Amino acid sequence: MNENNYDELLNNCKNNQNKDECLCKVLDCICKNGKQGPTGPTGPTGPRGATGMTGATGPQGPTGATGATGPQGPTGATGATGPQGPTGATGATGPAGIPAENFNSYAMVHDETDSQVPVNNPIKFQTTNISNKITYDPNTGDFSIPEEGIYIAHWWINVRHNDNKNSNCEPKTIGIEFHQFWPNDVLIAHSSTHNKLTCCDTGTVSGNAIFAALPGASYRFINTSDIDIKLVPNDLYSGSVSITRIL
Repeated sequence: MNENNYDELLNNCKNNQNKDECLCKVLDCICKNGKQGPTGPTGPTGPRGATGMTGATGPQGPTGATGATGPQGPTGATGATGPQGPTGATGATGPAGIPAENFNSYAMVHDETDSQVPVNNPIKFQTTNISNKITYDPNTGDFSIPEEGIYIAHWWINVRHNDNKNSNCEPKTIGIEFHQFWPNDVLIAHSSTHNKLTCCDTGTVSGNAIFAALPGASYRFINTSDIDIKLVPNDLYSGSVSITRIL
């Protein structure tokens, strides 16, 4: 609406010509207040107002799915080998061991007879099962050991009281001893029956010994009871002996 239109519309309202009630009220209000003057120059900018309060943080959205793992990168080059540390001092050399061939000295013999053995006589086993270096003589009952060393002996002998001179057959303990016979007589071990035997009783004498052998010495098992004895086969054997070098 320009100034010419304004005057025309105002006259129409006054003369009730083509009167628009709403528009006429607006014009009447303008007339009372005077026509609007031209727009004045823009005033200076006022001071900045205080910063308003920060609004509340909204809810966090859902976390997205984890993406697929990327391909592995190439392996890096191997680093240079570090310098070798100093070599420790070599320990002292231990003493030389005994050669293995020195431990193959052994013998095993047995008896299957019912022979009699008088007091203070050797037991003469009749069969040699095996021997190496250690030799056995069934005629004398001697074991000969050629090498110095430590040996172990095991024995068992089935015996019977055989005193035909005593009519009442007094019970006796049967004793058998292992002796070095040559170069001199030396007792090594004593073994005996657990119980006293009469003429009809049979018992087993068993024992073992570890001994130091002289080179070339000989050894015997001797009846050291105060009565004669008789060997008694049990199923098959009446006695068995084994001797082995262990050191």
